[in-house]
Amino acid sequence: MENIPNISVIDPITPAWNHMMRILFKPFAFKKWLLLGFCAFLSQCGEAGGSNITNISYFRTSNSNIGEWVEANTMLFVTLICASILVIFIFVCFILWLASRGKFMLIDGIVKNRGAVSEPWNDYKKEGNSLCLLSIFIWIVYVVVFVIIVGLSLLIAMPDIQNGSFQTAGLLAVLFGSLTFILYIFASIAITFFLNVFVLPTMYLKRIKATEAFKLAWTQFCKDRVWKSILLFLMMLMLGIGASTIGFFGILATCCLGALPYVNSVLFLPITLFFACYSLCYLQQFGKDWTFFKNLCRFCNYELHGLEDGCVCPECGKN
Repeated sequence: MENIPNISVIDPITPAWNHMMRILFKPFAFKKWLLLGFCAFLSQCGEAGGSNITNISYFRTSNSNIGEWVEANTMLFVTLICASILVIFIFVCFILWLASRGKFMLIDGIVKNRGAVSEPWNDYKKEGNSLCLLSIFIWIVYVVVFVIIVGLSLLIAMPDIQNGSFQTAGLLAVLFGSLTFILYIFASIAITFFLNVFVLPTMYLKRIKATEAFKLAWTQFCKDRVWKSILLFLMMLMLGIGASTIGFFGILATCCLGALPYVNSVLFLPITLFFACYSLCYLQQFGKDWTFFKNLCRFCNYELHGLEDGCVCPECGKN
């Protein structure tokens, strides 16, 4: 069994930077940049969003009219609600499908140092669809858990709601809802981090289904190294804060044009590639079975082309 070296969250930074520079600037190819930017755009579908609630005052002033209309058209109202839920579900599934396929297109472009769309789209169709199904399942769990949190909070607050007051029950409901929602947010972040950093590269390298990759990634990377995984998350969070600062000033410098979805993906492609390469370089520390960049030292990114297999890297002295 191969002796696994000490896993570091700092060592992958330099190789990740070198990979990003090699892919984007050595040499610089505008077409490849645009294609990789498109893959990054697809991979980030659904990761940002918000609510756009307008005309609130109108709804507040017309509650009575709405109530009368609902009472008079109950079946139509129920049908519209069900149809809206179905449309939203289909739309979310479509976005998750695009994002899942795009993630494999991006990681393929990074590993193979190319800007391609149709080839990785077709080559990783099975893996992309499998990741999509897992993402849909997780999204449904998110929704169900959120509904349960809201429902339990309302149930706790029901005595005060019926009395039209805010006393002990209302306070308990606020505390319960706040604490559970914070846990809900942390769990969502942890799952997303695990999928993007561990499961996705495992699926790409091993060509296995999402559920199999989930189990393998947990056993290989996290089960006995929970604190190391937390440290990895904190390191990426710290790097992300710096990247967000750069992105903020970049958007200001472009008069907010850099905030447009595809433009954002192309403009800040070096940041996206650096974080993707950082994850892959971190995983490469777990042994030769987890080598993503062929003919390159998995520790320092030194070019090994032409050297014998299993040779010691002349740059860092590691094998």
